[in-house]
Amino acid sequence: MTGLVGALESTASLGALWDGGPSATSDSRFNVASVSKALTAARIVSLAHAKAIGLDDSVSKHLPGVKLVDKGGVDRAGTITVRQLVQHRSGLPHVPQDLEKKVANRWSSPDLLRVLTDSWELSLDGTPGQFKYSNTGYALLGAIIERTRDCSFADCMSTYLSELGMTHSTFWPATLGGDAARGRVVVQGAVEFNEPGWYASRYALPFNGLWTSMPDLARFGSVVVAASKDPASPLHEMTAPDGKPLGLFLDTRLDATSLEHDGSGPGFRAALIILPSKSLVLAVATNGGNEAKDEGTAFANVVRGALSAVPAP
Repeated sequence: MTGLVGALESTASLGALWDGGPSATSDSRFNVASVSKALTAARIVSLAHAKAIGLDDSVSKHLPGVKLVDKGGVDRAGTITVRQLVQHRSGLPHVPQDLEKKVANRWSSPDLLRVLTDSWELSLDGTPGQFKYSNTGYALLGAIIERTRDCSFADCMSTYLSELGMTHSTFWPATLGGDAARGRVVVQGAVEFNEPGWYASRYALPFNGLWTSMPDLARFGSVVVAASKDPASPLHEMTAPDGKPLGLFLDTRLDATSLEHDGSGPGFRAALIILPSKSLVLAVATNGGNEAKDEGTAFANVVRGALSAVPAP
């Protein structure tokens, strides 16, 4: 857990990275599950700021082999936009029905997203323009990043993470060493630990693949804080100047507007809370959980407790 209040940083590390493993430290890296989407969104927004893509470009402009077919049989890829993918307003399903057949056991192949989007007909199960949370949409954003920058998503993001100052972060778990936590899950009553390689799905990287230390994640939050106050920042549009954030969700914490994202996956939970008006960032992760409701409640209580401990400015 790392908190930033202005220039003041505080980190607390508890427990072990796995049973019998080393103790967690500020340098320990955790999979942050869906918090990964915030970094994918940031890269998309920064590419739009650089005019490499347009947020209001159609999906078909960047992924001409992809069809997004609505319930009436009409291909909407020419009208659904990059912005709608980022905001979960494309109508795409959370998981495509034909995903495993399309992947055909190529989960770790560096060209997987390109191969999938060379020719893929996806059926919409929501109405474009209306909110429907979708991992699939972020997989398509990952493919757009790949095609725009001409590199695999993990390699593209490695450069971008360095630009953000997140030098202890990666989207590809094969590069991780002993400072990475293992995902703690309970299977039929027995505790098991998933090693980082268990999470090596190239399809999932854009929405679930970030491994980072909490100081690194908080550093990204501080970039968002700065962007909220600078209309010229590459990430300013991400920070909801129009009340519609990109890649983050609006809430209220400590009587102030927050920009945030949480995440849960097999063995990990994480949260990123950003309060721009207070220059406050909180990054929290743990390697425990089967995504059960009571575990989510306990983790949310930890986040609220950490925020309530922040001294008044």
